[in-house]
Amino acid sequence: MNKYVEFVNKNRLILTIIFIITIIFSLLGVRQIKVGNDFNIFKVEGSQYEETMNEMEKYFSTTEQISFMVEFESNSLNIEIFNQMAKIQSNIETVENIKALNGPAPEKIPLDGSLTDISNINKNNINKLKEYYNTLSAMSPLVQKEGKIYGIYNIFPGDSFGLEEINKIENFLIENNYKYYATGDLYMQQKIGDYVKMILSFLPPAAFFLIFLVFRIKMGNIKATILAVLPAGIGAIWTLGLIGWFGGEVSIVTVLAPIFTIVIGSADGLHFISHIQEAKNEGYDRLSAITHTLKMVGIPMIVTTITSIAGFISLMFMNTEAINNLAIFASIGIGFAGIATWYILPLILTGKIKIKTHKEKEKSLSTGIKKLWGKKSIIILFALLFISIIFIPNLKNEFNLLMVYRSYTDIYKSFDKFMEINGGSVPVFGLIKTESNILSSENAKIILNYQKELEEKEAVSKTMSVYDLYSALNQRLFGKKQPEYPNNQLQIMLINNVLKQAPTNPVNNFLAENSNTSRMIIFPKSLKNADLKTIQQITNKFERDSNINIDVTGVQYLMYDLNQSMIKNQTGSLIIAFSLILLLLFITLKKIIPALISLIPIVSTVIILFGFLAISGISLNLITTTIFSITLGVGIDYAVHFTSVWKGYKEKGFTSEEAADKAYKYTSRPIIANAFGLAIGLSAMLLSPLQIHVYVSTMMWVSMITAVFLSLSVLPTILRKLK
Repeated sequence: MNKYVEFVNKNRLILTIIFIITIIFSLLGVRQIKVGNDFNIFKVEGSQYEETMNEMEKYFSTTEQISFMVEFESNSLNIEIFNQMAKIQSNIETVENIKALNGPAPEKIPLDGSLTDISNINKNNINKLKEYYNTLSAMSPLVQKEGKIYGIYNIFPGDSFGLEEINKIENFLIENNYKYYATGDLYMQQKIGDYVKMILSFLPPAAFFLIFLVFRIKMGNIKATILAVLPAGIGAIWTLGLIGWFGGEVSIVTVLAPIFTIVIGSADGLHFISHIQEAKNEGYDRLSAITHTLKMVGIPMIVTTITSIAGFISLMFMNTEAINNLAIFASIGIGFAGIATWYILPLILTGKIKIKTHKEKEKSLSTGIKKLWGKKSIIILFALLFISIIFIPNLKNEFNLLMVYRSYTDIYKSFDKFMEINGGSVPVFGLIKTESNILSSENAKIILNYQKELEEKEAVSKTMSVYDLYSALNQRLFGKKQPEYPNNQLQIMLINNVLKQAPTNPVNNFLAENSNTSRMIIFPKSLKNADLKTIQQITNKFERDSNINIDVTGVQYLMYDLNQSMIKNQTGSLIIAFSLILLLLFITLKKIIPALISLIPIVSTVIILFGFLAISGISLNLITTTIFSITLGVGIDYAVHFTSVWKGYKEKGFTSEEAADKAYKYTSRPIIANAFGLAIGLSAMLLSPLQIHVYVSTMMWVSMITAVFLSLSVLPTILRKLK
């Protein structure tokens, strides 16, 4: 350590210039960062639902749908409202990259057995238009409910359709004072970009500020606090710069990487500066204080950085692009923060900067934890483990599009309104294939029965297929009393001819007749696993009982697939993480017994965190699983820090009890400060518009409080007994 400190002291100028260059280079890279909004990052590699989506795209070009619902204050449809609907539809049709649009005012509508131009709709025949919409039933783009009328515009977008096109539609509706709601998986994906930009620009600085406040209380002066948090801030800048220069995208998951870097990466800086202050209290001069600190905590800092990285690297076991990217970015960030601690802090401290010593009075929290040493801490530990193990079987593994957003966001409110008025919001799809004529009455009967059984279940609010449309047109064109599918090929051909006369054929997005393929839209009553499972089970039953192949798919089924593999993947991730951490502990402590003992707090914390999820009802999902990595990476830092210092005092000739007392005095302040800094720092995520980020903050508090309690009570209780 002496040679390293001497090297830094002698080469301060060149090292400072290199540092300034890296910061400038990184800031330029930050400007290159792109925001990703593709929910396909949540898919599981090799998913059967993804294969079905790709196949469906071959036939229908797009697997997405966006819906706008415009509200009108009226008890019934009149010509004035219809003209307003026509105006909206005409405007949407001018937007580029739309493959098809199903709305309440297409250019031609089948009335009186023929297609009627909407310009001919007037007060005299508006009632016939109402009758036509009524015959469409669930497929009707016009809904009358609670004294209001709603026009629904279903957009099937092209490949290049994105946020720009959405904004054009919304700007028109806003400028003309229309009250509207919007939903659909693609709409949610495109809008998430706005939230990610806000989070990226606001939450990392907020987390940095909160950690600064906590550290300021513990460090005693502003200068020491700035130095303690500086490496984490530098690590975050280097990481974002690297992402920008290599063309990486920041998603709703990877946006957490700079926050984790700041929050977790601050640990080494805190420990380093805390021990510098301790060394100054003991009479060390400027250079010798740095050398002494590096000898005491230099190796533990390296180990804790590596263990924090190991916690995130274990997420690579999760077979999902979103989590894999987070694991890489967060690991790089924490590594950069560790490097910055060794590089920047000695570089600054070898200069003329002076840090005031800080003699902190023993706080009630530190004193209170120490009073729990012995049987009390063991009893509390076993009680927490017992309660957790009882509730763990109730653990949920739920993740869907709606769970991403908080209830006050416009997206969440629109989803609720669509469910209330339209009976569906975000659909899933059924891809239907057969070797015989897809439009035959025999095949139609099977699919209509399939739809009927789905709608009879609580899991489904409504379904829509080409067979519904043909049934409705059959009623209108041939005077049937109620919608029913044509029972002969001639009627089917006549309906086909009517549809082909329409400027935009509404069945094009439901039927690929030459390939004997069609697709239907299914609106689940919720996006929960149970409802999606019910739909899948009914689909499997109909496939077995007929010669028709039906495969369900959709973005939500990609998430459903992810949910099914979550517990298995989390188990594998934890096994890898514990194995890596145990190996690193053994290398650091050079003895297997202290290494195994140091694992006790973190293993117990993980079990208790699982129990908390089960009790609170928070799901184990793609986002909450990251907290286990933080818990492993950070929680083990406390155990390593305490056990390393305890071992150091033991090697100086102190007894186990004396070594535990001295280690507690030496480590309790930075450990408590770091834990509360982490929890309070991640409390910035309570300001996020995304519900998944709120869960992260809540879980962080539970894991940090548990890890601190166990590392500073149970761990010393056991170490005191070792000879």
